[in-house]
Amino acid sequence: MIGDSGDGEEAEKKISVLKPDIVLMDFLLPSKDGLEIIKSLKKRGVNTHFIMISQVEDQAMISQAYQAGIEFFIHKPINAIETVSVISKVQEIIKLKDTVDKIRKTVINLDDMPQLEANIKKGLNKVEFFLADLGILGETGSEDIKVIIENHENFWQNINNLQDIYQHLKQYYENYDEKKSTDTKAIEMRIRRAIDKALKNVASMGLEDYNNEQFIRFASTLFDFIEVKKEMDFLRGKSPISGKINIKKFLEGSILLCKA
Repeated sequence: MIGDSGDGEEAEKKISVLKPDIVLMDFLLPSKDGLEIIKSLKKRGVNTHFIMISQVEDQAMISQAYQAGIEFFIHKPINAIETVSVISKVQEIIKLKDTVDKIRKTVINLDDMPQLEANIKKGLNKVEFFLADLGILGETGSEDIKVIIENHENFWQNINNLQDIYQHLKQYYENYDEKKSTDTKAIEMRIRRAIDKALKNVASMGLEDYNNEQFIRFASTLFDFIEVKKEMDFLRGKSPISGKINIKKFLEGSILLCKA
């Protein structure tokens, strides 16, 4: 632990200077609330990972917190075991992101990339390998997507809409005592953020090599191709409108690709 604060503005200054890997942030703080602090720091490029702690039960406010970029939301009263487990999960996310960054920084010869990727991905199962190829293995929502893919036969049976999927995930985490937020809105936001990141990564693949087989496969199976094109134009600066995701199409396409 490298710092603490009971005041919002002071906390923001300390985080800016100390640049901690993980911050436990209370939603309600004097002078400036936790949500404002996170939004402000994210805009300034601070790479700290935030865990929100609060008594807040309002689903809209929790959703705003996930949109602002938090990794997890812990409800008060705080359970020490749950908190330690959540911190461990965030540490895993950080390690995965660091691994990906090291690959990008150490690759000098592009011909070496397949072997480097193979070394990094040793020990990953097929679904994890797929998520790593999409560049979202380190995203919080990738765990939710992984559970859906691996349990698709149970999850998709007699399911009419996405809310049923989120409800199934909620029950899954409750049954298996997973230390993860079981709030369906939080689950939806985690998945949405991960798929948004996947769309950006796939669009970037297309910008680098439009004929890349992986780009073609992902762009046509996981997304509406026109939305991928929109995202590519957005990344190029040719359009102010980014591409949109279709969560159900992404999940169905992911199951198809992982079964192949």
